[in-house]
Amino acid sequence: MGYLKSIGTVIIYIGFFLTVITFLPGIPPEVEVSEYSIKYPNTQTEFKSRLEEIQILFSGEVNGPEDFASFNGKIYTGIHGGYVVQIEENLIKPLVKFGQKCDGLWQEEKCGRPLGLKFNDKGELFVNDAYYGIFKVNINTREYINIVNSSEPIDGKIPKIINSLDIAKNGDIYWTDSSTDFYLYDGMYSILANPSGRLIRYNAATKKNEVLLKNLGFANGVILSDDESFVIVSETTNSRIIKYNLKGSKAGQQEIFAEGLPGVPDNINSDKQGGFLVSLIILIDSNNPYLIQSLIPHPYIRKMLLRLFYLIEAPFKLLQDIYPNYYSERILHALGSLNIAKCIQPNRTSVILRMDKTGKILDTLLMKNVSDISSAYIYNGYLWLGSPWNEYIIRVSLKQVFPDLADNNMKSLDTKEEKQEKPFLTVSATPNVKIEAKSTKVTAKQEEVIKSSLKSTIKAQTTQKSNSDATIPKSTTPKSINQQSSSVSSKTSSSSSSKTSKEVMKDNLKIEKDDSKEIKKDNFNSQIKSETLKKASNEIKKDNSKTKHEIPNKNNEAKMKSNQPVKKDIYETQFGKSKLVKKDDNSNKK
Repeated sequence: MGYLKSIGTVIIYIGFFLTVITFLPGIPPEVEVSEYSIKYPNTQTEFKSRLEEIQILFSGEVNGPEDFASFNGKIYTGIHGGYVVQIEENLIKPLVKFGQKCDGLWQEEKCGRPLGLKFNDKGELFVNDAYYGIFKVNINTREYINIVNSSEPIDGKIPKIINSLDIAKNGDIYWTDSSTDFYLYDGMYSILANPSGRLIRYNAATKKNEVLLKNLGFANGVILSDDESFVIVSETTNSRIIKYNLKGSKAGQQEIFAEGLPGVPDNINSDKQGGFLVSLIILIDSNNPYLIQSLIPHPYIRKMLLRLFYLIEAPFKLLQDIYPNYYSERILHALGSLNIAKCIQPNRTSVILRMDKTGKILDTLLMKNVSDISSAYIYNGYLWLGSPWNEYIIRVSLKQVFPDLADNNMKSLDTKEEKQEKPFLTVSATPNVKIEAKSTKVTAKQEEVIKSSLKSTIKAQTTQKSNSDATIPKSTTPKSINQQSSSVSSKTSSSSSSKTSKEVMKDNLKIEKDDSKEIKKDNFNSQIKSETLKKASNEIKKDNSKTKHEIPNKNNEAKMKSNQPVKKDIYETQFGKSKLVKKDDNSNKK
């Protein structure tokens, strides 16, 4: 009985404490917490799972690739640490950073956090940094200017989570402010409090901001319709999308575009056919209810949780103010940021919805083994999947996941054809030597051409240490050139025909290479007289299918000399993912 009595006493004390912090006035945070209603998600939606093969890109090299934008054959994304990075083929490198130097992700407000990004028709990149504002970036010079300052109030309130954006043809920017009460490092507070998100229009002509919609439930993804007659914005905590009319009889009016979505909506991108791809970062169904939405009808519970979180953080904030240290920073970041949502909602299956311009769901994509997807972006025949937390980028074939989009060949209009990786050939030779390798028979006429093209001679030490003068005969089959002289790596350019030869130029060295063969050349250790060339040509004529010219004394070393010096610069190309490189200091200039 004494044990049960002790448990009961503890429960009473805890209940009394929670009641006091809920109703006692003056306890921060001082925000409005009241009851409001939403249409709960439809848990009967049928989903299609077509993720048979996925590609994991840059694993461990990126953290939190939230959204994407592409231009001129390259794709861009923002990551934790404050960088906007550029991706071309299999290379990734930082482009620009708006924040300051920081020690880690727990200093996010110092690092900066790029979220939404978009190109205009001129190729200028616009980036929303959650902490620092909206920037216009020149991707060639890496210079940027701040066009919306996050510290300046808009309609009496400071934007605290600058999120997504889209750009009209006249240059106006439509962007979302997810909360006017809390910054992103306290994102958990913003989804427990009443909605305070906004849709804002930046007028490019007057350079002023205008609030179009307010009190949105964590305003997130935003996109204009193709004809720019309306703009839609997602409400993450309310599982719905709001439409704001820009033209026509309903201009200036809002309406519900879609509600009761079977998940938590994040970014919205174009499907390149007049519709939209909506990313549901968390699936909601009867087996996976969304805890935050379950608390919406219970304002006192939400208020109690807000104040409880604040009181837990208070001693660490005090310690950080008195004695700044690594541990208190980490604890404060973990308690307030949206990362804690991963603990509250363990099942984080994501869904992509394809919707038409009326809000009707045309298709669905369920990702059973892929979680936390915040963006689905079409680029060069692939669907690129971003995430605020994943440490990689996912890419899947568009034909696999949305076959009708792939069949219509709806690629991004602002990108060029994807470049093919070009092979690199390492050659050891001297300048002024032209080596041709083709898979055809050699005629007497061709032999004469070879003789005239070989203007340099080879001096080699034979086994008897004697020297002789000779010219180099052309091998009729591709052979590898491996010599112990200086190496020159030359890059070949691809051609449209599989049998078209490729030329590699390095100084005066010119090599023509057949696509289907590899040039190889044995180590020369003696000089071959002109009689050897005639003898070799007779043997070539006897064998029409394939000829092989053998050089005796293979163990001897040969040195190729010329009147001109041999350059020893070596050009190396690495295929595969590259590591992030340090950003040049010049990119921090404003």
